[in-house]
Parts: sequence; C-alpha cells; structure tokens
Amino acid sequence: MGLVLLLIIVLITFFVMVKPTQYKSGGKFKEMTKNKFGHQIYSAIDFQEPIIEIVGPQLDHSVSKVVNALLIMDTTNTEYTYAIMVIVGGIQIGYLSDEDAEKFLKILKDKHLYEDTGIEVKALIYGDWGNADQIANFKINLNLPKNFEDSKIT
Repeated sequence: MGLVLLLIIVLITFFVMVKPTQYKSGGKFKEMTKNKFGHQIYSAIDFQEPIIEIVGPQLDHSVSKVVNALLIMDTTNTEYTYAIMVIVGGIQIGYLSDEDAEKFLKILKDKHLYEDTGIEVKALIYGDWGNADQIANFKINLNLPKNFEDSKIT
C-alpha cells in the first residue's frame, strides 16, 4: 500500500512539474507578397528529421509545403550568440542566423515582448528525401524580405 501511494505521489509530481513548453504569439509579420519566400533559414540542414515529421510520408520525390512558423527566443542555447528558433507545430526546425536574430531581438524589445512570446510568419518547406548517402535535403524560406526588421507586425 505504501509503495502504491509513493508511486502516485511521484507520478503527480512529474505531471505537475514537467509540462510541455507553450509559446505565445505576440503578433504576425505582415506577408510581403503572397507566396514570396525570400529569406532562407540556413540551419535547416541540422533539423532534417524534425522537418520530415512535419512534411509527412514520402509520396512524391519532392515536397513544397507552406506552413505557419513561430520565431521565438531560445534561452537555453549556448551555440548561437542570439538564438532565435523557428518552430512549426511545436517542433523546432531551425534557427535564424546570428545577424537576423539580433535584428529580431530588437523587434521583440521594441514591441515589449518577452522570452516565451514569438512572432508568426509564413514558411515554405521544400526539398526532397535525399539519397542513400543523405537523410533528406529540405530547406526553409520565410515570407520576409532580406532586411526583415523593416517588416510590419500586425
């Protein structure tokens, strides 16, 4: 009986303390031009498996899929000077470059947004499943101009 009670307490503690990360949207980048995805996310090569989870099973040789992404600060990352994650459906699929992340942090500061708040943007995931030597070859472009700090947030 004591062991069952201890197990119940441990489970309750686990579920109360370990909860999934929930991000909030602080607005959306206004689309430049419909379906103009000119801002490439270069770190996508490191996130091929999560991207495959988003694009789904291989039905054709290549994929082109428009999704809603969230740009949000990653306070746990030590690899990048300014770490801004690109998240789709709760799955991280890349990072902004340090240069872009610094500009994005200025936007967050100007809008008085905080660590758990991001900005939504349309993203294009495209590419193919690769070959025997490569897991996949997916890329991500955002519907933002190269100097996205000039973009409007709605």
